[in-house]
Amino acid sequence: MASQRLSDRLNRFQPVGCYSRGTLLRTMALYSIPGAKRPAAMNTFSFSAVSRTVFAAALIVAGSPRATAQEADAGSRVTETVLLRTTHAWDGSRYRAYPSGQPEITVVRYTIPPHAVLPWHTHPSINIGYVLSGHLTAVRRSDGKRLALGPGDVVPEMVDGAHRGETGDERAELIVFYAGAPGTPLTVPDHRD
Repeated sequence: MASQRLSDRLNRFQPVGCYSRGTLLRTMALYSIPGAKRPAAMNTFSFSAVSRTVFAAALIVAGSPRATAQEADAGSRVTETVLLRTTHAWDGSRYRAYPSGQPEITVVRYTIPPHAVLPWHTHPSINIGYVLSGHLTAVRRSDGKRLALGPGDVVPEMVDGAHRGETGDERAELIVFYAGAPGTPLTVPDHRD
């Protein structure tokens, strides 16, 4: 609760005159240090030990190159880019409804070596892959349909359909987000021949 109130106070600091928020935070941190020389008018401004610690941390952060760059970009806005919105897997099959009960989200980072051919497998839950680096080809078992993927690609994986991944001359790294349920495996081997 105390950190919430302190956070609220910090969030209310706005540039005043020629002083930026960072300058104000650095000044407040300096004046909160016991024994620091300061103008007489500031001597009446006192802080608790917790406040002094937080303001000292704010001083360090506010003076960092990243914070200074953020201060310079104060007019910039957060941008949002939808990478994928779909009701179908990459092969065109429609996703079924989620199971009832407690959901479980799992995020896995995979590193697949060069010239790898993963075993045929299925996924019982909806999942989405994001390729960080390298190239990977997804192959559907039923007809050999292929999908080439590279860095920055997003792939809505197949559910209950056998497929596998193949890499080329370089390793591939991807992050996969699984929307499943507790006790449900992420991947199930498909041993049909």
